[in-house]
Amino acid sequence: MSAPTIRFDDEAGLRARISDEYGEWGPQTRITQAVIDRFADLTDDHQWIHVDTERAKDGPFGTTIAHGFLILAMLPRVRPSLGFEVTGESSRVNYGAESYRFLAPVPAGSTLHARGRLVDVRMRPQGTLLVSELMVGVVGAERPSALYTGMLLHKP
Repeated sequence: MSAPTIRFDDEAGLRARISDEYGEWGPQTRITQAVIDRFADLTDDHQWIHVDTERAKDGPFGTTIAHGFLILAMLPRVRPSLGFEVTGESSRVNYGAESYRFLAPVPAGSTLHARGRLVDVRMRPQGTLLVSELMVGVVGAERPSALYTGMLLHKP
């Protein structure tokens, strides 16, 4: 069964999808040490807590952990459906983040997933700004690893 569609300029239809509840978990991805190491090379952030597996054994988490910004960079891969599809726009533009918080570590070897919810709809002259919140976590962990509130501009 496919998700319902709502036009990008249907303010009432989009607002009806705002929710206090998170939807279903999205796709999963594994955060391996190799992924962490490649991100460290890309960003030139080789802090031992991320890349030194021997030293990290005696560190606060007993293993290396993913960079916070790596978790944000993985959002497109783990982004869940919000339960509907937006249609009719000419393009979608990442408008940035309202906020993000790192709440718990993501140990190397963990599997990451996310749940989301629509939190606001803002009609702008340049299009419709949808604000959604993603809760990102390690599969099986009680506490989320990150909360991200992001904005996508749907242009006419």
